[in-house]
Amino acid sequence: MKLKGAGVLNSRAIYKDKDQKDPVPTRLPPIISEDGNYSVHQNSHTKYHEAVRKVSLKTFPNQVFRVPLTDAQNFSFWRSNGAGVRPEETMPWIRSPRHCLIKSAMTRFMDHSILNDRNFSLY
Repeated sequence: MKLKGAGVLNSRAIYKDKDQKDPVPTRLPPIISEDGNYSVHQNSHTKYHEAVRKVSLKTFPNQVFRVPLTDAQNFSFWRSNGAGVRPEETMPWIRSPRHCLIKSAMTRFMDHSILNDRNFSLY
């Protein structure tokens, strides 16, 4: 390399000789992450931080790990992460019969009070 002029080193003023060859780039295999987020950030630092900011990376425990780490994760680990999917649809054992009291004591009190006093209100 030759320097142009004398004095303070100016990086723009540095130029290559014509006989100097470019270094041969090494061809290493790409690093592919195991967490499944490679398609989002593609090993780019700026794309990774943009994905973190936009919350588009996989963050559910069952997307990151293969087995639940704690007993608290054991239930949610096998759930579907779909927005419109209810857990009762994917796991029918969750559903339990409901035994509602149609005429509870509070309902009977409200019906009686409304029938006897037209101006009755709880508030």
